[in-house]
Amino acid sequence: MYPSPLVVSSRKLTENIVLSVTGFKRFGRVSFGARMALFNLQNSIVVWSALPFSDDVNKALELLTGNKNGHNVTHLIVPDMEHTMAAASFKKEFPLLKIIAMEGVQLGEGTTPDYVVTSKYANERIGASTMKEIGITESQILENFEFVYLPTHGNKELVTYHKESKTVFEADLVFNLRNDEPMEQFSPATGFPANYNPFTGWSFIARYLNPDSAIGRFLFRQLVKPKQAAGGLNAIYAWDFHTLVMCHGNVLENNGKEAFKKVFLDVLP
Repeated sequence: MYPSPLVVSSRKLTENIVLSVTGFKRFGRVSFGARMALFNLQNSIVVWSALPFSDDVNKALELLTGNKNGHNVTHLIVPDMEHTMAAASFKKEFPLLKIIAMEGVQLGEGTTPDYVVTSKYANERIGASTMKEIGITESQILENFEFVYLPTHGNKELVTYHKESKTVFEADLVFNLRNDEPMEQFSPATGFPANYNPFTGWSFIARYLNPDSAIGRFLFRQLVKPKQAAGGLNAIYAWDFHTLVMCHGNVLENNGKEAFKKVFLDVLP
């Protein structure tokens, strides 16, 4: 459940990437947080893991482009079966938007994906040639991104790699929720009090959902079934990346690859 009113805080990860966060709570009780990424590529904007379209989201687009309006939002990447609640709001705002998603996804309100990644492409690096086979022809996607589809994950993860920034974007494959550092998604910038503790009550267990926790690593592995997804996990690990951007928890900006290996060590070289 998104907070009401929805308060979104945005910052630049790089000159051409803006990250936007808000204090999402699973089932309205468990503090997970939510994160969207916006890419400014070849005079068009690609959205990853949309937040509900709002004035704050429009401000994020302004931060990305320097323009208050006239944003050319061309694509939306849906990262898994669960991160779908806001897709229809973006499609309503930008009717020509093309949506990239996995098989079986439900986007609501008559919204359907334009490009569907199926199990035919499971657990392998999806580069430009494979994307063309799927039907994607737009250069801003073919030249800037690669994907790995993990259908054995409970939420059917479509993991995204942005080449220029050497960054991996994933939704529920790995979280980084923890109580040993402030959580960006539950801060005064997103409408929460200073020193707010998001991990009380129903959210107590969420503090362990990070790569440094044995509990977190166990749960992440259970969700993806590493032996069945080994090819895909190795394809992700083979990417040249340092930053790991997840939907839930703080971004790992310098040690993302090391954290990924810590979680999936058993099936990685």
